[in-house]
Amino acid sequence: MRVALYFAVLFAACAAGQTTPTLPGTYGQGEPLPPPVAPEPGAAPEPTPAPPAPGVSDPGAEADFRDAKARFDAGENDKARAALEAFATQHPQHAFRPSVDLMLARLALLRSDAAAARKLLEPLASAPPDVGSASSARYYLGLAEVRLKNFARGRELLLPFLPPAGSTATSAEALVELRGALAEATAGVGELPVAIELLDGYARGGRVHEKAWARARAAELAAEVSPDAAARAFRAAPERGLSRAVLGAKASAYVRAQGDTSGAGDIDAETATARRAVGFDEPSGGSAGGAGEPGRVGLALALSGKFQPVGEAAMRAAVLATGALGSGAGSAGLYLRDTGAEPERSGNAVSALVRDEDVIGIVAAGDKRGAAPLLVAATENGVPALALDDIAPGASTTAFALVHAPEARVSALVRAALTRGAREFGVIGPDSATGKRLREALRREVTVGGGKVVAEASYPAGATSFGAAIAPFKKTPPQAIFVADGADRLELIAPALAAADLWSAPWGAPRPASPAPGKPRPRNVLLLSTASDLSPHLVQAAGRYVQGAMLSPGFYADAGDARVRAFLDAYRAAYGGEPHAAEAYAFDGVNVLRTVTAAGARTRADAVKAIATGAFEGLTGTVRFSPDHARADAPRIYVVDGDVIKASRATP
Repeated sequence: MRVALYFAVLFAACAAGQTTPTLPGTYGQGEPLPPPVAPEPGAAPEPTPAPPAPGVSDPGAEADFRDAKARFDAGENDKARAALEAFATQHPQHAFRPSVDLMLARLALLRSDAAAARKLLEPLASAPPDVGSASSARYYLGLAEVRLKNFARGRELLLPFLPPAGSTATSAEALVELRGALAEATAGVGELPVAIELLDGYARGGRVHEKAWARARAAELAAEVSPDAAARAFRAAPERGLSRAVLGAKASAYVRAQGDTSGAGDIDAETATARRAVGFDEPSGGSAGGAGEPGRVGLALALSGKFQPVGEAAMRAAVLATGALGSGAGSAGLYLRDTGAEPERSGNAVSALVRDEDVIGIVAAGDKRGAAPLLVAATENGVPALALDDIAPGASTTAFALVHAPEARVSALVRAALTRGAREFGVIGPDSATGKRLREALRREVTVGGGKVVAEASYPAGATSFGAAIAPFKKTPPQAIFVADGADRLELIAPALAAADLWSAPWGAPRPASPAPGKPRPRNVLLLSTASDLSPHLVQAAGRYVQGAMLSPGFYADAGDARVRAFLDAYRAAYGGEPHAAEAYAFDGVNVLRTVTAAGARTRADAVKAIATGAFEGLTGTVRFSPDHARADAPRIYVVDGDVIKASRATP
């Protein structure tokens, strides 16, 4: 089993930067705020391609357009993009070109490339209103601006499309992106009560996971509303709605502080009714209030689909942590549900483990698309879910991210290098979303720490030759070089650096002498890397080129650590192989649940509170979580020393 697939999928998915579910599915009519009425209220219309000019006929172009649009309508996004880009190249002045650019922009939004979408949409949106594509272009440009955090501009573009209260001009389905994006834009410009009211409209007819997303987001916004503003918004909000559910506590406290005890009591009662109505608090007997049975741990793991290797790795580690799978009602142990390859199965798996197995907590690993349904189901059932993920679930959830975020691992490496005296950094990594994310994290941490990046280079993802990529480092040799890639690429890049007379060495090591008269004198550099999927193969393949390198892979099987050595021995005896990061994080997750129940947690609520506030010694560090339930303890750093890789004993 290899954890490389896990981190490749995990970090690629994380590169999109999403920390909450992105407005999925459809939702019903709510009670939207009455904005200025647009000339044609409602969601953006689909433009009708303009006919060719009189006397102009290009059957080939029209056939190409029909083929591209058919692929777009069928959801064949990659094929549609290729066909549309070919049309734009071959027929740049055709009357159908605005429709082509609009479809390309929508595809860019689907792949989270809002900047590319904006570039395509801005010329279309500036056309006169009577041009067929202009209205749609302004709508999608508004979505792009919101995703780029240009909230005021996005709100300005989108607000005219929101229908007045009571309007039936627009279907519920057509309002999905609109209300959600407007809520984010409105929050972004500081109008938090209005944003919550928009989320209320979003949630009223939504499906289960959409309602839960709206609840979580509204609770986050409510935390930032002042008490007096909360009281005003509460009075103006609809009964049994989301605004009253999330603002009631602050409104009650404010009114009580003014000496109106009776009024505060009324608000408390109305808040309780609203919270039950929108799904925050289950009535007595609901599953969310179930206690769970201490000792019964659930596993919601992908045992089919592309994440199967990760799910199997997590299961092996969990079994090792507890001894065996439970076999019947009343027995302690592990209880398994396969989350499969379909996103909705993640939420179903969590609900089944709560309902059928009465588990007190869950360890989860699966496809990134299943993260939102899993988070929602865990929160609605009140069960702690420790996920092999690095995205913060949020303080309003009962989920926790077990995996150190890539940015945290980069930060640990930079702090360690700065502490040792490095001030001039170089960075090299793949030209991919993950590589860019790591390189940006490096630049940010170096700047904050008072250093500077003096050389930077990139290469195509999957490259095996790096001579040209390291040229900037020969021109301006840095003191430390960060490789934003896995251990398999590090073992190829380090020899290429040595060939350019830049040799990895511990900080402060004597500079080597020139090998011969007239030859360049080698320089020492402190080599840094996140080095995902680190194994002994690194020193076997490139040991002399990585001496002193400081690495932060999340976990490495360092036999010099007594706790890790015991895990290694048990794993090898049980499975005849070597564990990797997925196994280590899952092992820690199960032991966190076992520790809190052994310390006295007897209900799921007890377990959530204990996990949120506790610290747990594990294979991957002292497991602690931040207020938003992300992994908070510093990732461990490992150092290459001779033919071994061992944990650094120095504090970063």
